[in-house]
Amino acid sequence: MSEQPLDEAKRRIKVEQVVRDFFMVLDQHHLTLEEGMVAWNMLGFTMFQEAYPEASHDQIQQQMLGFSQQLFESRRR
Repeated sequence: MSEQPLDEAKRRIKVEQVVRDFFMVLDQHHLTLEEGMVAWNMLGFTMFQEAYPEASHDQIQQQMLGFSQQLFESRRR
């Protein structure tokens, strides 16, 4: 029996927990949802900078956009 579906379920639960934790941090710091979106975007950009240290700002934005589109498309299937 394959563990892949179980692994995917575990990963999804972990990701969902991170999102819930992020909302708790927003509440603790009294940030609005708009401020939270800015913070989330900055966090994502920082993560892409770490992953692609030689990339320009525009290249990182394109990487982020491509990643988001790919993720969105995979959710639609």
